[in-house]
Amino acid sequence: MNPIPGSYLRTLTPPVLAGEGEQVSAATLSYFGTNVARRLGLTPAALRARLGDAPFVTALMDTPLGCTAIFTLPLTYRDMVRDDATTVHYAQAAIAQARAMGAGHVSLAGLLASATGYGRLLDAPDGTLTTGHATTVAAIVRTVEHVLDVSARHWAHEAVTVLGLGSIGQATVTATLATLGAPRRLVLSDLPGKRAAVEQFADRLRQERPGLDVAVADATAPGGHGHRAGLVIGCTSTPNALDVDRLAPGCIIVDDSVPHCFDVGRAYARVDAAADLLLANGGLLALAEPFPVRSYAPPLLHELGWNAGVHHDRTITSCILSPLLMAAEPELPATLGMGVPVPTVVANLAVLDRLAVTAPPIRCAGRAPDAAYLARFAERFGTAPAADPPARAPGAVTAAGPAAPNH
Repeated sequence: MNPIPGSYLRTLTPPVLAGEGEQVSAATLSYFGTNVARRLGLTPAALRARLGDAPFVTALMDTPLGCTAIFTLPLTYRDMVRDDATTVHYAQAAIAQARAMGAGHVSLAGLLASATGYGRLLDAPDGTLTTGHATTVAAIVRTVEHVLDVSARHWAHEAVTVLGLGSIGQATVTATLATLGAPRRLVLSDLPGKRAAVEQFADRLRQERPGLDVAVADATAPGGHGHRAGLVIGCTSTPNALDVDRLAPGCIIVDDSVPHCFDVGRAYARVDAAADLLLANGGLLALAEPFPVRSYAPPLLHELGWNAGVHHDRTITSCILSPLLMAAEPELPATLGMGVPVPTVVANLAVLDRLAVTAPPIRCAGRAPDAAYLARFAERFGTAPAADPPARAPGAVTAAGPAAPNH
């Protein structure tokens, strides 16, 4: 194995980058995974001190749409939940640093959006800051279309469970209904404490779409009908809310949850034994051409497996792509607050199509099914000839506008 150049094993700060002449057109704010300080035998405060008590840059992505920087706040999600004032302090510092490097648009990765009031607690010029959720929902829509197509399945024939009805979950429901039409059945599943809010959302859907078959399920109930779906879309922050042992054979999971909404080890044990599940990440997209990613890691974090060095990729997370899309398409609106308007998702879908950005190859938790697995899965669990185009319900909205009426 070739040694990693020392230039990639460092705590890379924006002033250092500025001195090296680095400029970016966009940026994304991220944060630590869980238990980073504990794994290093440090307190959170001691770890922050070792890292300069400031945000630092962990990647520069030189994409065809421009260069974007990934800033990491020296906080875990638990830290952010416990102390929103500290979260805002570090986020504001990162926004200022990103703008000093030339970033015109900045997004919030993962759970940082909810920890900052979906961006409302932060101060940035109008149109600069975005949760990136509209692009994430667009990525989920494109991934759902792709996995159904590969599996010889049609949205209109599916019993669909959406697990987690927060900002992205609700937007995924409304966007898929608007762009793909109504599925055969829709189940809205969340924790018992959110039942009243989910029931209100279901009532609104029934009023807006008479005839829609929609039900509400408790995500934790043994044998609940949320687990009987042919397609599960995960949008929750609750780990292992989905019991893979109770899923029907042929179930497809498109998961944008952080962490995953199911036990990955048990899911792949079932894949290896029965070959009757299809697992896909939900929040990724693929650019038309590979691009270089320069990853930087402080030495103590590299010991924990943080990437350092250069690699090339086509795949990019939707929240990282979002500010790049805004830089490329100035009319594309930012998303702030919990709601994600359907027209904004549709606008993102149109931009993705125009820029030849597609759903990525099917992959989840570092594993990808091979062509033989996908072919067998479609043969066993497909509901339509593989050559048929995915069906869209009459009146469904496409990225180009309303579908032509049937005559």
